[in-house]
Amino acid sequence: MSTKYLKRFFKPKSIAVFGASEKPGSMGGIVVQNLLGSKFPGVLMCINPEGYDQVFGVPCYQSISELPEMPDLAIICSPPDSVADIIRKLGAHMVKAAIILTGGLSIKNNPAAKTLSESVREAARPYGIRIMGPDCMGLLVPGSNMNASYSHMHIQKGKVAYIGQSGLLGTAMIDWANGREIGFSHFMTLGDGVDVDLSSVIDYVSQDPYTHSILLQMDRVSGSSRNFISALRAACRNKLVLVLKSGIFSEEASKIAATPGIPNEDVVYDAALRRAGAVRVDTSDQLFNALETLSRMKPLRGERLAIICNGMGPNALAADRLLNSGGKLATLSEETISQLDNILLPGWNQKNPIDLNSDATPERFAQVSQILSKDKEVDVILSIHAPTRLAPSVETADELVKVIRKSQRNILTCWMGRATAIEARNHCNAANVATFITPEEAIDAFMHMVDYRRNQVVMRQTPATYIEQNTQNHQKAKKIIADALAEPRDYLTHDEACDLLDQYDIPVQNSYYAEDIETVVARAEEIGGSVAIKALHRKNVYPFSYDDQASQRRNDLAQDLYSSSDVRYATTKLAYRVSERIGDDQSMGFCVQQMKRGFQSLQINVGITRDPTFGPIIVFGAGGFTVDVLADRHVMLPPMNTALAKELVKNSRIYKIIKEHSYQPERDVEQLSDMILKLSEMIVDLPNLQGLEINPLLLNKMGILAVDVAVSIGDKSELAISPYPGDLEESIALKRSGRPAVVRPIRGEDEPRHLDFYNKLSPESIRMRYFYSRGVPSHQELASWTQIDYDREMAFIVTAPSLDGTGPETLGVVRVVTDPDNIQSEFSVVIRDDLQGEGLGVILMRKAVDYCRSRKTLMIEGSTLPTNKGMQGLALKLGFTNTFNMEEEVVDMKMKLNEPTEDWQFTRLQH
Repeated sequence: MSTKYLKRFFKPKSIAVFGASEKPGSMGGIVVQNLLGSKFPGVLMCINPEGYDQVFGVPCYQSISELPEMPDLAIICSPPDSVADIIRKLGAHMVKAAIILTGGLSIKNNPAAKTLSESVREAARPYGIRIMGPDCMGLLVPGSNMNASYSHMHIQKGKVAYIGQSGLLGTAMIDWANGREIGFSHFMTLGDGVDVDLSSVIDYVSQDPYTHSILLQMDRVSGSSRNFISALRAACRNKLVLVLKSGIFSEEASKIAATPGIPNEDVVYDAALRRAGAVRVDTSDQLFNALETLSRMKPLRGERLAIICNGMGPNALAADRLLNSGGKLATLSEETISQLDNILLPGWNQKNPIDLNSDATPERFAQVSQILSKDKEVDVILSIHAPTRLAPSVETADELVKVIRKSQRNILTCWMGRATAIEARNHCNAANVATFITPEEAIDAFMHMVDYRRNQVVMRQTPATYIEQNTQNHQKAKKIIADALAEPRDYLTHDEACDLLDQYDIPVQNSYYAEDIETVVARAEEIGGSVAIKALHRKNVYPFSYDDQASQRRNDLAQDLYSSSDVRYATTKLAYRVSERIGDDQSMGFCVQQMKRGFQSLQINVGITRDPTFGPIIVFGAGGFTVDVLADRHVMLPPMNTALAKELVKNSRIYKIIKEHSYQPERDVEQLSDMILKLSEMIVDLPNLQGLEINPLLLNKMGILAVDVAVSIGDKSELAISPYPGDLEESIALKRSGRPAVVRPIRGEDEPRHLDFYNKLSPESIRMRYFYSRGVPSHQELASWTQIDYDREMAFIVTAPSLDGTGPETLGVVRVVTDPDNIQSEFSVVIRDDLQGEGLGVILMRKAVDYCRSRKTLMIEGSTLPTNKGMQGLALKLGFTNTFNMEEEVVDMKMKLNEPTEDWQFTRLQH
């Protein structure tokens, strides 16, 4: 997440280009020409050992030591073998940013050698120099008049940032965007990303006020997946982010990188991007069309779409695409229908989509669009036009543009055809109106905006009330895994796996174990009735470890056995199969269970697996022997709350079955969601838990029951999303009253209590906290305050049981937000007015200071109004230095927590 020195990439005052010449095809020469063509306002220099005096009029030097000044940014286009040495010299001369356009650095000359990329990384490390690339196209920043790339074209200024990993896709995007007169705030491809990665750049551009949305083209996540998800989540809070994920893997590589239980890594990427709040597009065409909507659409006020066309054929195509994509057709109001009766031909269907008829004139298109734009039941309008003699494309476009310029609604246009439609599209492009070639493309682009809006709603859903966990049982679960690891083993036995579920209150089928056939028969007689027997061996003890042929799973199981003779025969057959397939030495005995037929049970597969990129994930879908046939595997990244768990259930085929056949669908969803939350708790509590599979989990009118379970264990793993830091909880007593309370990090579940807390603040306390008077916060604001990313910010609250017995209440809160480089953390604190004098300010501020100090943050600071003497006195008491800021007319409070260790940290602190 570090953004140190990134400003030198995007806003350099001087640039030096290595390897520049006037030879045809010289990459360095192309970069110099692009910098000159973009009218870069800073100092330009070239370096080439060939001894040129200048390159395209730019002074050229033989080595870096001859430069009249050290550049903010170095652009390296030199041969691969020389790049690492250039980086060392740049670092020695205190240059802090370099773009490597040179390709081929990932190739090894022999298997034992390091790649040139690795050599570059090692050369840069001692000096702290930031590197973009290698094998990237460079970057373009129209706002800074800078084209520091080998792109064949310049770009226009816009409000969309493009961040890619493929240079060729980047140049294609530039060509397409220029043809549509679409601009960018930033444009770059990162190539191999040996240092500056997606996370860093996403952090930088998301803080840019001129960037309204981000297009991300990626092949893979380089670096920490937690940093990537954290940066993406932060960006998606304020900006629309669309992602084109691609990837080319050989069959062998895909097997090595495969996630157990998940045959397609795209499912995991989908889950990660959706959890972050980003919208994924599937093709480059969709990415281009998404850019159209990002650049030219206003924020959505809703998702109800009205469609108009001079014919029902295109209307039907658009409506079908919309409904199949989960979109909503607007219902026309009576007033709108009445107004349209005066314009349209008698007998029109009075419904949406609206057929303007083949004789529709440009004026009719404009009139209908204007009426719809005033209908409160319509959020967005799509105008589709097929050229006719009465409705020429260009004239119709000009009339529609007049309406669009005056409308508060989003109006999308689609000009079908080519010969006359091209000119109509050009008119729309010039007027900054979103336009598409086909109705399907228009609907797809619109649905990307809808998906983003829906993602934001899901991200900000208020979780259900938090239930305190059974920590004593969780300690037992930790011991089960620790004992197995100590043997050492990388799996739990069937008995241990069932015990693990029991510690988290997941209902488990009673199981009886036997080492031989005679004991199996005895156990079956004790159970009575119909029984099932499973042969246990080393190949079925691991989760998601299925045979290549799904039918082979049945070879380990015998069901519906009533008599002792049936049990003896079936067990003998199972033992023979195990001996034949894997050998007697791999056998681990038998498990005997009572059959659970009846109650119309639904079989579900649910569990935990570990992805090579994103770490632990939760899997949910259809179970039993059909698990592979149905391919109903849905995943989500932990940690999870109730709203996310329900979303996981509702995305599966299981939910459709529950809705159609269950007499208590809400209860079933609640039970499944609760169990998924328990699996999420397991992941957080048990970092050595590598995999867990419950298959089948039975769901019927009696509830849920885990019939079979397998668990694997191994090295510790890190979650891609930071979990709730329960270790920071602390019990306290209030100073004056002695009232017991708890200081802890805030949770999303605290939103209702946080609103109550806010409503109990006096207008003066609110003004002191926010520096202005303000009304009651919205749900969106409250969600942002309570559903925080613990990797980026922290809010500690003091909570205690209410005196009237209505439940816990929030007494005070302190919030600290740290910059991506962990240099400075800004705090804010507020205490309820009726609790002044209880020592809460001191408790919360010390908690915040200790937290920031433990994270190696260099400084904590805050501001308060000059009239807030209480806050100023508290700061002085804790060791802050207070100074009056004349420019802002506030009192700045600062405390140094840790000493800087690098030059750039000293520089940042001085600013």
